[in-house]
Amino acid sequence: MINNKATQEYINVTSNLVIMRGIYQVVLNYYINGKRKQKWKSLKIKAVSGNKTLAKRKQKEIERQFEEELNTPKETTEYQGSNILFGKYMEEWLETMKPRVELSTFPSYENKVKIISKYFNDLGIKLRDLKKSHLKTFYNHLMQTRNIKPQTVKRYHANIHKALKEAVELELIPINPSDNINLDKSEQYIASYYNKDDLEKLFEVARGSIIELHILLASYYGLRREEICGLKFSSINFVDHTLTISHTVTQCRVNGKYTTIKKDRTKNRSSYRTLPLIPVIEDLLLKEKAKQEKNKKYFGNTYKNKEGYILVDDEGKLIKPDTVTKTFRKLIEYNDLKKIRFHDLRHSTASLLLANGINMKEIQLYLGHSNFNTTANLYSHVDSSSKEKSANVIANVLNT
Repeated sequence: MINNKATQEYINVTSNLVIMRGIYQVVLNYYINGKRKQKWKSLKIKAVSGNKTLAKRKQKEIERQFEEELNTPKETTEYQGSNILFGKYMEEWLETMKPRVELSTFPSYENKVKIISKYFNDLGIKLRDLKKSHLKTFYNHLMQTRNIKPQTVKRYHANIHKALKEAVELELIPINPSDNINLDKSEQYIASYYNKDDLEKLFEVARGSIIELHILLASYYGLRREEICGLKFSSINFVDHTLTISHTVTQCRVNGKYTTIKKDRTKNRSSYRTLPLIPVIEDLLLKEKAKQEKNKKYFGNTYKNKEGYILVDDEGKLIKPDTVTKTFRKLIEYNDLKKIRFHDLRHSTASLLLANGINMKEIQLYLGHSNFNTTANLYSHVDSSSKEKSANVIANVLNT
């Protein structure tokens, strides 16, 4: 358990009972040196009928125990709790992150903390003894021994920095040893993409495939995989001829099992966007709608698609993101096409737009990037038209 520094004043604790992802959680509130602090603890009790009384009883018990713990003098160093192994601290910090991050995001934290924890626990380094040199050695280990790229190492560092920042706030350590660490520069990511001829070949071999419409939507609109899988007919306005991106479907591993997560929101605010319906896509959507109506009558009550998703199989089962990825990989391998990822169709859209005079800002809005730099960094290497314009201008100026 992470403890706070003992103080002269008595620390009072209050708590709230909240529900997070169907499980009762206790939020413990207290003040140290005038600063409000908070700690979350899962009761591991499902929020179903009949369990609230039990949850409230557990809440009061945890509140009492935590208050007692905060006010019990500890025979340790000035910074209470700093004697814990750093790897163990990261494991406890991970538990506090569960109610604070998206269910689909948590596995990424979990995987990284597992590697961090094992490395530092094996070395026996305590939280209070952690130094910048230990962290730098760990980051080198990730790149040299585990062959992890610098960009991914930055994500490990981000988790460690966030956890240690909270350790400082909880007065477990006096300073954050991960501050001001210079990490190796990441190599610029060069996106793979198809040109017009490549895409036409892909469309031809994808005709009749279960992911034909997925491929076309990714290529014409540069949609992300989770945006495509999350499209519903309620998102299509056949009167105003628009398509709105507002719902996503993702998959992630939770407790060792793949879970499908459906969200009525997008990756970020900029990802929520309304786009004009391209005639060829509109025709295909209308055909899909008619096909679904026919399948509903055929399968009757056993038809699965109760939520109105567009991209389903004949029985109405949602075509999940992992199925899209695997089917796409097999499709291009079987037809001996240039190897790219499904997500690279999004890059193909951007490259075609750039080649045909659409500027970076317009592409940012079309693709739903949260900021201009993301678009510019990804596609600057294919923006040959603007470079040619610049070269021609400077040549004309200097030759006159």
